Amino acid sequence: MDRGVSRSEDGWVERRPDPKQRSADVQARRDGVLRLLLGLVLPVGVLVAWEISARSGWIDARFFSQPSAVASKAGEDLRSGLLWSELRITIVRLVTGYVIGSLAGILIGLLMSQVKVLRWMLEPLIRALYVIPKLALLPLFLLLFGLGEVPKLVFISLGTFYIVAFTTLSAAMMIPTAFHEVSRSYGLSSGQRFRWMIVPAITPQIVSSLKLASGISMLLVIAVEFVNAHEGLGYYTWHAWQVFVPDRMYVGVVTISILGTLFGGLVGMLGSRLSRWADSEYAQSR
Repeated sequence: MDRGVSRSEDGWVERRPDPKQRSADVQARRDGVLRLLLGLVLPVGVLVAWEISARSGWIDARFFSQPSAVASKAGEDLRSGLLWSELRITIVRLVTGYVIGSLAGILIGLLMSQVKVLRWMLEPLIRALYVIPKLALLPLFLLLFGLGEVPKLVFISLGTFYIVAFTTLSAAMMIPTAFHEVSRSYGLSSGQRFRWMIVPAITPQIVSSLKLASGISMLLVIAVEFVNAHEGLGYYTWHAWQVFVPDRMYVGVVTISILGTLFGGLVGMLGSRLSRWADSEYAQSR
């Protein structure tokens, strides 16, 4: 009988985890805990040093409010509903722009990879627009779409679109020719090759681009709220600086950081589920 497999008295076959697998799982959990603790050492140390320095007068508390005062201001704005409302508006903009840009990027990237004429037409234009700073295009979007939410969403979507579209195109173009030849020799149609060969081959690269684009989208939504919004976390932070309320400004900065980290982590978790087989192969090859 195989190792780790035993037969009970009532005839049922029971499979026990291999000792090596158990030790690997335990080590992985220990590494996760250690990684978390080490990741907290520097931020906690900085906060403690900041609090002590501000209370001792080593730094000017008018400009560098101690963390306890920032936490108090955060609690005040949460209780009043101000921070929640600004956070909700930013999340809606972030998710909407990110989803639109990602779907458009995947679609256009796939179309350009499969239709040569379309690639020759669109790729030069997209690459020319890509090198233009995104904020330089914002006045054009305001001129075309007005002063509402549409130019903000277009601005956020565009940054995501470039990354995902170029990555999708490159991944599809880099599939080895031998793969196409084998699929043709088995008599697969174009639709079957696309479904069973191209999509699985490019999924890991698309997932990586989506992870990268999540951070870019966060940067863009805050940038557009800085310069062209009267609500949202970007405006909340910028307005606090304008009226010189440093406690609230730091609340905004910390909230933006937490939101960006959670959003990137969520995208990464969902992406890992889509390409779990690729992650397993990578882990085995290390």
